[in-house]
Amino acid sequence: MTTQFDGSFRDFLAADPGARFTDWLAARAEPYWSDAANHVFTQAIGDGSVPEEAYARYLIEDYTFITDLASTIGFLVAKAPAMRSKSRLSGFLALLTSEENDYFLRSFKALGVDPEVYEAAAQGPVTRAFAELLLTASGKGRYTEGLACLLCAEWCYLTWGLREAQKPRPHAFYLAEWIDLHAVAGFQEFVGWLREEMDSLGPALSPEEQEEAAICFRKMSALEVAFFETAWTGQPPTLPVSP
Repeated sequence: MTTQFDGSFRDFLAADPGARFTDWLAARAEPYWSDAANHVFTQAIGDGSVPEEAYARYLIEDYTFITDLASTIGFLVAKAPAMRSKSRLSGFLALLTSEENDYFLRSFKALGVDPEVYEAAAQGPVTRAFAELLLTASGKGRYTEGLACLLCAEWCYLTWGLREAQKPRPHAFYLAEWIDLHAVAGFQEFVGWLREEMDSLGPALSPEEQEEAAICFRKMSALEVAFFETAWTGQPPTLPVSP
């Protein structure tokens, strides 16, 4: 678990000169950051104990979110400061709209979720809040604000994916493949690049801009917790007003 820290990045560096900007973002997001990465729902995916109805509920919400996530990455591609950055983000967008989409369709079929259900599904309140934060940060905010949101989401999934990949794979293919998608080398490299990108840009931001990035990361962490909790219980929790 990351140690909670409420101060500025400058203060964080004073306490630990070798710390990364992304370490500060995670520390500023506690306890939400650790609560999201260690949520019981993610552990149940790994040991195969997640109920089918809970996982179907989760996949439907995630499926409604894919289009907004793709749009978010599109905004970041447009705002990225270098061609190398645009290329890395574009590659992830291509993966998101091909391999992951195929996974959803096969999983829905196995779980008995009809196309008319997932195609017509409306976003629940937590997913809608997720989408609004991502689209606003990436579309209207600075590149670093949108990047902080994307980093939080993907780094969280890598963290629990690598942890659950240490267990024997669940029998259900849709659980085993979901773990693998978030533990494979390619995904690790992409999240590693996201951290490097944030680490290279964050220290040069003004204190006010650094704070905006930290707020985005913290809000995303709180929403990740709420997203998993909604899938697990079937009831959306009350969202923090100012996470």
